[in-house]
Amino acid sequence: MFFRVLLPQNERLFVHGIIFPNPKNGSRRDPRGYWAQLWGIMQANRMFFGIVVLPTLIVALYYGLVASDQYESSADFIVRRSETTSGGADVGQLLGFNFGASQTSSDAYMVQEYLLSHDAVARLQTEDNLTAVFRRDGTDWISRLWWAHPAPERLLEYYRKQVNIEQDSTTGIVHLTVHTFRPDDSYRLGSQLLKMGEEQINAINDRTYKDNVASSERELATASKQLADVQARLTNYRRGQSDVDPETTGRTQLSMVTTLTASLVQARAHLQAMSGAISHSSPQYQAVARQVAALEAQVAGQNAKISGPDHSVATRLSDYEELVIQREQIAKVYAATAVRLEQAKAEAKRKQLYLIRVVQPNMPVKSQFPKRIATVFTVFAALFFAYAIGWLLWAGVKEHSL
Repeated sequence: MFFRVLLPQNERLFVHGIIFPNPKNGSRRDPRGYWAQLWGIMQANRMFFGIVVLPTLIVALYYGLVASDQYESSADFIVRRSETTSGGADVGQLLGFNFGASQTSSDAYMVQEYLLSHDAVARLQTEDNLTAVFRRDGTDWISRLWWAHPAPERLLEYYRKQVNIEQDSTTGIVHLTVHTFRPDDSYRLGSQLLKMGEEQINAINDRTYKDNVASSERELATASKQLADVQARLTNYRRGQSDVDPETTGRTQLSMVTTLTASLVQARAHLQAMSGAISHSSPQYQAVARQVAALEAQVAGQNAKISGPDHSVATRLSDYEELVIQREQIAKVYAATAVRLEQAKAEAKRKQLYLIRVVQPNMPVKSQFPKRIATVFTVFAALFFAYAIGWLLWAGVKEHSL
């Protein structure tokens, strides 16, 4: 339909693109006639041969004779968080939504973006000489990396053609494939990429842990320093006053004053009773009077120690209690900060990421790329359908122009 076949008149009948042998023709055939027939076919269908046959033939010759073998090493991994949800199913799970998988997918995308980034290419170039891997001796010049010293952008572009990372949105499993021209290069590059992914996850965990815990650690350090300062001031105060526990000393002083006051009241009552019965000049009366005077002097002296203007128990106890109150307040702040720090550490641990290797990189044995037959057939089919569509359009335009 789309091309014509011209044969000598005595050897064919041509009806609308269908070839019928001439029944009158015998079995005699001239070998030189085949080339003439072939040339006639090519001349009559030069557009078809130029657009479909010749490009397909060039592609077939390249993939059949020139294209270098490429070896694929593949690996599967998944990125998970250490935190777990409760055993009961939530509303989202009952409705069929898997929010956990979405979070896992976003975590895996971080690793995927890193492994396909210029940072990963720069590290591979430094550690594994990535340019040499893509320019092995014996590799055809079309498949290989063209530049011996490529710009970072060109190397990244070629690297992304040879390394493919895809993620299953349902399971969250990431599939990594590496294509190079040697089996050991593919295996080594795949293993190195998995190692780099694990190191990137560890770096993210460290950074997240420090960000979450650093603030609490600073608060705890401040509270600890304040607590140590007030404790040192309290110790210096005790040494300066030569009193380990001014509060106990104050209670002892008050108890002594209470006892002396009770004795003074009793002695005064006894002296008052004696004043109506005996003479004030009697030895008994004078003894009780001296006792009352002595008790009054003792009570006055103890009261002066307790509430006097200078170095009294009240003054020392006030300073001591102020330091004790400060210590108790700072101790409460320290305890609360320590609890927050432990909570921050636990939260950071629950949010840690882990790269789990589901399938280890394999050492390829047989080359599976390029897909020579499939590629040639795809090129032929694409060109053939393109030619057919063009021919139909041209035929339609020609028909309408008549």
